[in-house]
Amino acid sequence: MVRSGKLLARSQASRPTTRSKSKLRTRRTAGKSRRSKRGESASLSRSRQPEGMTLEAWQLELRRQHGREQPFLLKNLGTEPVFSEFQVANPARKSLYRVAIRGTSPGENFCSCPDFATNALGTCKHIEFTLARLEKKRGGKQALKAGFLPPYSEVCVLYGARREVHFRPGSECPRELARLAARHFNAESRLDDEAFDRFDDFLTAAARIDHDLRVYDDVRALVAAHRDETLRRERLAQAFRAAFAARR
Repeated sequence: MVRSGKLLARSQASRPTTRSKSKLRTRRTAGKSRRSKRGESASLSRSRQPEGMTLEAWQLELRRQHGREQPFLLKNLGTEPVFSEFQVANPARKSLYRVAIRGTSPGENFCSCPDFATNALGTCKHIEFTLARLEKKRGGKQALKAGFLPPYSEVCVLYGARREVHFRPGSECPRELARLAARHFNAESRLDDEAFDRFDDFLTAAARIDHDLRVYDDVRALVAAHRDETLRRERLAQAFRAAFAARR
């Protein structure tokens, strides 16, 4: 079954003495040490890439840092406490986005915001905000570490530099469905390029199996976009061959 501050000038007399400067430095050093012991990382610049950090790692960490600082509002739209769909609201901008949590790695989750759709990172500030809030819940960190394994199976999109369609078998996935998926998805459970044209065949056969298989809208959209791109390339190739033959 497929389911579908102001700065004030100081006079020379008001400047701190050498001794007071030393105390200030000591306090600052102690403050840094305390932050280090707590495991807090220094804030990254949003305009200058740190030395020794790749562009992708910098942008990922910026979103984690920025997301965990936000005063967003979180509402669970599903029944599961951690691996569920959430609504993230930004009171300042009066915006609402849908976030689906499936894990902690980039690409596993989904957000309906424009940044997630275009950044090719597999995460955004709304996802990072949601993960941070879930980690603070009782049992949340342990659940995220254990991973997502529902009874139902699903076909989902993994986001990143390249978007991929994946089959994720649930804990109650029947052998018949697993064998069917193996004929359409590769060893990494990814839908190969040549299998996009046969995706409807997979859905038709899966619908005859008594099991909850969830196929999300972004999967269907990606499959349709892939087919359109393939058709466009074929037509361009045909037009090129026709033009080349006419010149001979």
